[in-house]
Amino acid sequence: MEKPNQMSEERLIATVRMDCHRQAKIAQEKLNDVVECLGDENHLGALGSFSGLDEDVVALKVFLTRIARITVGETTELDS
Repeated sequence: MEKPNQMSEERLIATVRMDCHRQAKIAQEKLNDVVECLGDENHLGALGSFSGLDEDVVALKVFLTRIARITVGETTELDS
């Protein structure tokens, strides 16, 4: 029987999915700012809005890869 303070695998997966959704929304907002700045011909603003976006996308990919390995299995090649 599962200990009361231990997360079930299903709950862990749901929590990670919710966090991935949150991370994707943050990245989307940053990218929207970049697009808006570029539309205003403000390349410096676009560059500033891009700050941290690459790290956000990498972190999101890491979590999505891990959740995929939990749900699909280790044999799937997801790193390409």
